[in-house]
This record gives sequence, C-alpha cells and structure tokens, in this order.
Amino acid sequence: MKNPLQFSLVIALLLAACDSTSSSGGDGGAGPDASSSGPSGGGPNDGGGGGGTSDAGGGGGDTSPSGTLSERYPDDVGLAGDPAVLFHDDFEQGWGRWDGPTADTRYLHIEADAATAHAGQGYLRSTVTTADLAEETYISSSTWVTHERVDALYWRFHVRFPELAPNPHHWVRMAAGTESWDSSGLANTVPPGDEGFWFDFDTTTDDVFNFYAYWYKMRSGRCNDGTATPGCAGDQGTTYYYGNVFQPPDQASFPRDRWFCVEMHARANTVGQSDGALAFWIDGVAIGDYRPGYPDGTWLRAQFHTGGCDFSACTPPEPFGGFDFRSSDDVRFKSFMLDAYYERDSDARRRAEMEELGMTVSDTHTILYDDVVVATERIGCRR
Repeated sequence: MKNPLQFSLVIALLLAACDSTSSSGGDGGAGPDASSSGPSGGGPNDGGGGGGTSDAGGGGGDTSPSGTLSERYPDDVGLAGDPAVLFHDDFEQGWGRWDGPTADTRYLHIEADAATAHAGQGYLRSTVTTADLAEETYISSSTWVTHERVDALYWRFHVRFPELAPNPHHWVRMAAGTESWDSSGLANTVPPGDEGFWFDFDTTTDDVFNFYAYWYKMRSGRCNDGTATPGCAGDQGTTYYYGNVFQPPDQASFPRDRWFCVEMHARANTVGQSDGALAFWIDGVAIGDYRPGYPDGTWLRAQFHTGGCDFSACTPPEPFGGFDFRSSDDVRFKSFMLDAYYERDSDARRRAEMEELGMTVSDTHTILYDDVVVATERIGCRR
C-alpha cells in the first residue's frame, strides 16, 4: 500500500463500523430499517457498498454491435428506447420513473437548473444535515426501482459532491433475487443462495471507492481464513458477517464539486461455478476488475487485498477465484438504489478524522445525481 494514511483510515473505518454495529447497531444491525419504505422490506438496513469481468475490465471484449450505448446515442438522445436499456432517468420530467419515492421528500428533491445539472436542466439532489442526524440515528436518502430480472447488468450515473462533508456510511446498492425476494440491505446476514444477493458501491473518507458485497459464499470477519470456527487463527471471539470489501489500491480521490461518471458491471455466476464478476469505471477509466483469475490478491478475514497485504497473517497473493453469487438460476439482478445511507456515530467519526487532517467540514451532506441508466450492454458516460 503506497499511502499508509489512506490504508490506516480504511482499516480504522472498517473496524469502527464492526465495533459500533456489534454494540449499538452502527451498521444498521440493531437499528431500525432505514429503507423500510423501499424494496429492502423488513429488517435492519446495512445501507450499501462494496469490480470486473472478462468482458468488462479495461473496457475490452464489449459485445455490443458498435461500442457503448453512449457512442451510439450522443447526448443520450434516443438511448432510452434502445432494447438493451431497462431503466433511464435524466430527471427532466420530474418524478414518476422510480418505484419510490414518487414526489420530493425531506431529503430528496428533483430540481431544475441548467447551470447546475450535468446536462439539460433536471437533476436529483440528496441533502442530509448534521441537524437531521441529531434527530434520527439512521437516515436513508434513497430512490429505488425494480426492473426486468437479468443475469448480467451495467449501471451508469453521473454524480457530484458539492460540499466537503463526510461521505455516506453506505451508498449505492444493486440487488439480485427471485421474483418475491426483497431483503437486500440486511446487516450481519448471509443471504440464501437460492433467494438473493446484493452489493453496494461505497466511498471512503479518502474519497475512493469499494464494493461491499453480501452473498451466500461470503466470508466472515471472525477468522483470518474467513471462516467462523471458534479457536481459529486470528479468532475475533464473535461471529459476524458484514459486507466483504473489494477496494482497488492506488485510486485517485474523486473530485469535489464537479460532475463525474460512475459505471458498474456485474455478472451472476453459472450455478455450480465461480464465474461471477464485478467491475467499475470512473469517468470511463477502468478502476476495479474482479473476475475468475484476476486480480492477484490475498483474502484476510472479510477483505480481498489486491496485490497482497503486509499483516503477519497475510498469505502470498493468488489469482482471485471469481464469485459464486447464487445457487439457483432464478436469482437474477432486479433492483437499483441510489441510497445515501447515514448513521449518526459513523458520521461523527468520519467528521473527526477529516477535521484532524485540517479540513473545514460542512454540516450539509449533499449529493447530486443525473443521467441514470440501467442496461444489459456497456453504457458509457454521457457524451
């Protein structure tokens, strides 16, 4: 790890999140369901976050007839009508395309301002303040949509963080499941392989990104080898299953107060095999790529360290084995959430860390979204 400060902050946040969850529901584990109005249904909310494929990492192997959708539809004109597109919202027509909410809420507002929007005039604004968190321990500022169920999917949105403020405890979530399964976001939970799985796309205090994934073959944080056997090497004394973390090293921090483009790709596995994959790009540049045989890295408890790690318990790096996300073909990608999930204690910790680094931190947590697309082909950034 080239940046010791970044590494230490990430580890501190992960340990703090686990500690606070086991004692006070800080990861949503013992708290109320912050997304009870959304597709998560009942149960505590773990919020969100934590890629690549053989046809995704590095942008190679695209199977579309002429590159990305954005190349075929400049300025996204006509893109929504392409058969590969399952969902599209540029926020120019107000509410109505998401399953929820269907109107502005306390935390979410569709606004019209050409000077602020990424394109056109409309965009979505999420705003949560420290005063809001003084009233509510958990706040989920979330949209959600259920779309046609598919085995592999691409997501794209443009986003802007105007203020210097603590990032959400968890952020954007993608969920797969059977037709009836709606339990993504449950903290400290191993989902059934024949019912569903999910992953979140998170951002850290260092303004870099990671996947935070829950699936039936996920690893526990109790033992060094990811098992939960009492007396194991590195035994933490408590069995817990929080999202497994995949954070590509050496990322540049995202720019504040400027629109940038996020793309993600996920492929569910062939049942009985570990050929599932995750990937993401920032502004069209491949950052994370996790697929069978790539990258080399080391598992330690519930985190995959690309390139290996330096702790005494770390084993030599090996090629990543891919994902065995599901045990039934009926489990398919089905929902997408822009879920800025904040937790009071987590927000306070992040704020203190930022202030210790000499930052002037805002009491307002604002995220702007625009040009959201879900599709079965690589989308590309809006041109």
